[in-house]
Amino acid sequence: MSENISDFKKKLRKEMKKTLEEFHKNLSEEDKVSLGEKICLKVTALEEYKNADLILAYIPDRLEADCRPLILDALKEGKKVAVPKVDFAALKEGRSRMDFYFLDGRKSLEEQLESGAYGILEPKEGLEKLIWGVACRERPVRGKNCETVFERVSVKAVPEPLPFVIVPGVAFTKDGKRLGHGKGFYDIYIEEMQQHGAKPFLCGFCLPCQIVEEIPTDEHDVRMDCVISQEGQFTLLF
Repeated sequence: MSENISDFKKKLRKEMKKTLEEFHKNLSEEDKVSLGEKICLKVTALEEYKNADLILAYIPDRLEADCRPLILDALKEGKKVAVPKVDFAALKEGRSRMDFYFLDGRKSLEEQLESGAYGILEPKEGLEKLIWGVACRERPVRGKNCETVFERVSVKAVPEPLPFVIVPGVAFTKDGKRLGHGKGFYDIYIEEMQQHGAKPFLCGFCLPCQIVEEIPTDEHDVRMDCVISQEGQFTLLF
């Protein structure tokens, strides 16, 4: 990444934080709930969402668009829903790593979440982890000269080749460019999904004030298949 692109992104993140703070300051709690529901309704109207069995969503921080109504809708419809949890061990090593864990539709969200990295709600311990690709175990078999050798045995395959992913961000453009928080969590995770054969439909999910004219990108920045905000801020890319 060039220094100019890096500087531009840092500046835009700083500007967007001020914009979001101001945006939320002028909204009542009722307005925030209503806005989140309106954005979620746009997502649930998509054929890609309707046809997906697996939904990857997120639990919002105080400045992000609230997709919890979408999570509840997906669980009600019998879809599998998973939300992210930051890997603290990797974080201590300076690596941006997160995993997704399945929510239980029989329980409330409050029962299944706790404060995690960066003060954001994350899945509690004990929930099932979403594993991409093929997980393997070793099985002892008899080899030559009666020696015990081990073979790798597949025990879990890709759970869903076409997942629908709700992607948060700091800012988006109408043509699918995204500005994250700079840690690369989603770019890294999405690349991992694709390496294991998944073809995720990426839905940028944001507030109307987060739509900007331009975001400089490089080869590591993942582009959205669609960006959904409020009225007049809807873009699909094919």
